[in-house]
Amino acid sequence: MDTVPRNKQQEATRKFILEPLDPSLTAHIDGNAPVSIKELPVKWLAIFRSRGNGFCHDIAERVVVTEVSIGPRIENPEKIEGKVVCEVEVRPEMCNADGVLDQGAMIFLIDECSTLSMVVANAAEGRSSPPGVSCSINALFHGSALAGTTLRVVNRSLAAGVESNSGQTQVWDKENQRLIASGTQLTMPPSNQAKLMN
Repeated sequence: MDTVPRNKQQEATRKFILEPLDPSLTAHIDGNAPVSIKELPVKWLAIFRSRGNGFCHDIAERVVVTEVSIGPRIENPEKIEGKVVCEVEVRPEMCNADGVLDQGAMIFLIDECSTLSMVVANAAEGRSSPPGVSCSINALFHGSALAGTTLRVVNRSLAAGVESNSGQTQVWDKENQRLIASGTQLTMPPSNQAKLMN
């Protein structure tokens, strides 16, 4: 099979993913995943952020990974579930005109963070599968949060594989233990993406 030529950004991404991080960058992360897998969400968040001042860049740079775990799925113990927990503080720029966390900001968190659980599940099953392209995101909004609220974003993979991945997210008000939003996402790899990471 012919390899796909990589541009400089793709080559830099591949190299960054393969190199170990400074241990201080993952020392605070709880969970049972080995360090090599705990590094993946941190690395992909850094890659997402490195692409300039894109949509919600100011939110993305404040997302912190706090837990990375892997284990058997309750519904099918033969399959691996990736779990990634992130936290971020609600700031005024994330809120609507009424000062309440905007639904668009919640969709952004569901999109970025659920992807991390899919990457973890794939790695735990021995696949080098980079984040895919969003095909579908479905969300429910259960409550509200104001500026100053710390959000705990709990993400679990639903299905992991080469052709498609899916994950679910719950966005919690950490202090009040209140569910703010939940959602699911289906992703597929972009054209030739699997070849680019090999």
